[in-house]
Amino acid sequence: MEELARTLLNDYKLPKYFWADAVNTPCYVLNRVLIRHILKKTPYELYKGRKPNISHFKVFGCKCFVLNNGKDNIGKFDAKADNGIFIGYSSHSHAYRIYNKHTMTVEESVHVVFDETNLDLQDINKNRAEEEETSSELL
Repeated sequence: MEELARTLLNDYKLPKYFWADAVNTPCYVLNRVLIRHILKKTPYELYKGRKPNISHFKVFGCKCFVLNNGKDNIGKFDAKADNGIFIGYSSHSHAYRIYNKHTMTVEESVHVVFDETNLDLQDINKNRAEEEETSSELL
């Protein structure tokens, strides 16, 4: 789990204080998709007795938009949603855990729209490729 968390935080360039969410998210996912070979069931199936629903899985660190449900007094022409970063799943409801960039807080909400194309990730990969080229040229 520690390696998964480290990889998630480094790949998406998230601060280290999200380490708990970076550990909880892979644990949540692995409990629902990792199959025990002997029993041919996931840990979730063994515990709950039914197959897990995985249609709500999202990409960790992807850009998302959280509906501003009366948290702030918004004007007539202000945005109805705040930008955020998906950091995990709620442990006690069907909500998503989102880091709200506007309020700089972590909140749980079901009113979230995800942008899983995540152009930021493509830029990160492009920058890595350029760094590798320059380092290979130096050698």
